[in-house]
Amino acid sequence: MYNSKELMHYACDVGEEKLKKSLLSVFISSILAGLFIGLGYMGFLYLSKYFHYGYVFSERYFASVTFGTGLVMIIIAGGELFTGNCLLTMGAYAKRYSFFKVMGNLGLVWIGNFVGAIFLVFLVCFSVNYEEIIPQITTLSEVKNNMVFLEAFFKGILCNILVSMAVYISYASKTIPGKILAAILPVSLFVICGFEHSVANMFIIPLGYFSGADITLKGMFLNNLLPVTLGNFIGGGIIISGAYYLIYRKK
Repeated sequence: MYNSKELMHYACDVGEEKLKKSLLSVFISSILAGLFIGLGYMGFLYLSKYFHYGYVFSERYFASVTFGTGLVMIIIAGGELFTGNCLLTMGAYAKRYSFFKVMGNLGLVWIGNFVGAIFLVFLVCFSVNYEEIIPQITTLSEVKNNMVFLEAFFKGILCNILVSMAVYISYASKTIPGKILAAILPVSLFVICGFEHSVANMFIIPLGYFSGADITLKGMFLNNLLPVTLGNFIGGGIIISGAYYLIYRKK
């Protein structure tokens, strides 16, 4: 495995390779990532349908680990996830490539993640008998739709401190079991704490709309996706990337 100092420089190498990909490859990879995150969310919903406030902590933890399966698929098989790609700023801080390229990549990946999430929404609505989890879906989506901007923003920061760390520390391992363990642990923590992940919300809020929840486009974008996306970027692209660049910038 890479040590802490080697890890920062390897993350910059990963960023360079990501920015060399064709736009089509990035877009297709980001659609897959949006799909995978949504599938992880579905697993979480099915497991947690039996739980209620006051349930056994071990049960909630198991459900949160299931949520992380989506990120594991992205890390092992390949995919472009907005929250993970916020780490690309690390290479820009190191002057390995420009911030302009990073922002172009993040914009394209965000759109691709949204397309993948919406694609899964339609697959679920037309092919899966999911009535048993509709109460959870509508409750979650309405809460997210009606969030206060600052609440969503700060929960987005906290979320991507953890998710970007999951991706970052997965780089340290050169084995599949090591990458899986590194990815799942921080993700389970963000799920347990109820923080906000922009790509996961691209799935659950539209799914709530098609499941009968009281959802508006204004609420989805202005109350949730916009502040959560900004928060995710700050958490992963500024706090985590910036901190580790400053600590290990000299070879």
